[in-house]
Parts: sequence; C-alpha cells; structure tokens
Amino acid sequence: MFVWKKEFELGIPSIDEQHKELLRIGNKISELVNDVAYDENNKDEAYGIINELKEYTKYHFRTEEDLFLKYKYTGIVEHIKEHRSFVDFLDKFDYENTVNSRDLLLELLNKVVEWVFHHIITTDFLYKDFLIKMGQK
Repeated sequence: MFVWKKEFELGIPSIDEQHKELLRIGNKISELVNDVAYDENNKDEAYGIINELKEYTKYHFRTEEDLFLKYKYTGIVEHIKEHRSFVDFLDKFDYENTVNSRDLLLELLNKVVEWVFHHIITTDFLYKDFLIKMGQK
C-alpha cells in the first residue's frame, strides 16, 4: 500500500529516511487490516503498531521543527499547524475500539495514507529548497 517513490524525495537524507519509516509503519497497519485471520489475538500487535505510529510521527515532526527553528524557516507557523492537526487526530482517535474493528483500523489507515502523502508532496516540498540551501543535504 505504501510505496516509496523517487518523487517523494526531498533530497534531505534524514527527512527522507524518516518519511520512509512512516511508510513502513503504514504498511504494518495495512497488513493488519488485510489479515484475514485478524481477531482478538492481534490486539496487542495493533496497539503496538498504533503506538509506534504515534511516537514516530511525533519524533519526525520534532526533527522537522528543530530544523525550522535552527534555520529560521519562515513557513514554520503554518507547517506546525499541520503537524499539530495530525497529532491531535492521532491522540483523539478511538484506539480502544480500533483494535476490535477492522473497519476502524481501515479508517485509521486511510487517514494516514491521505495525510502522509499529501503532507510529503505538498507541505514538505515547501521547505525543501530552503533547507537544502541552508546546507541540509
């Protein structure tokens, strides 16, 4: 489901690697959704993957935001608003019921797919040239 493509590359290795990791975590959610044998036995695995997504997303956003502060990126306010919006979604999502429902896992997966790809190819590309110019290659 999550396939890294050359056009996603920002040319900033640390950020590109983190984006790839987010896609890898998304693929783990996809595998759970598509597991025909998904049942109560998968709850711990689902919790683990969802927690991994939340924690890694926050780590990735901190990385970007630290670079923005370091280099005084002028689009920081708008970019952080997008980050906060997604973190709020992840924090408020009904995880208790999600691990009991393939439909809710699919809803989570669809939101992650939509957000990650939109954010990478639009919002993140806004800072690409700026950070590269500042020496982030």
